Amino acid sequence: MHHGLKRLHKKKLYNMSDICNKVNKYVKDIADLVENGEIDPIKAFLVLKEIENRSKEYKKKIEDIALEEVSKYGREGTNIDGYKVNIKKSAGRWDFNHIEEIVDLENKLKALKDKHKGSYHQSQNNLTSIGEGGEVVDPAKFKEGRDIIIVSKK
Repeated sequence: MHHGLKRLHKKKLYNMSDICNKVNKYVKDIADLVENGEIDPIKAFLVLKEIENRSKEYKKKIEDIALEEVSKYGREGTNIDGYKVNIKKSAGRWDFNHIEEIVDLENKLKALKDKHKGSYHQSQNNLTSIGEGGEVVDPAKFKEGRDIIIVSKK
């Protein structure tokens, strides 16, 4: 048994609901400070991004241990701190890469989409795209993405 788990099972001093509430309060306090103009929003964003990254990292580290623990309850799972916890298979994936007919059709679809994307770009310059048979190529519709913050460590 992992040393930390042994300690938790022995003492049972940790109330996960309290820990969750404290983390939620801490994160909310950061947002409140930004909204009140008390701290730099960029630095607060970076702190929250770091919390998110560490949270994902540590969740991944304990996922197998937690999965093993939940499996003890069978497929029906259990209820813990107001959460229903059970095991479910993730979605399987189909692979068609070995079927030539499908690969060919997907390539044709990609070429068709590229043609209509090109027509969109032409329409931005007030030009009309004409297909090989002399037909007008309808431009695809384009929805602009929103601005996002990119964070990278120096």
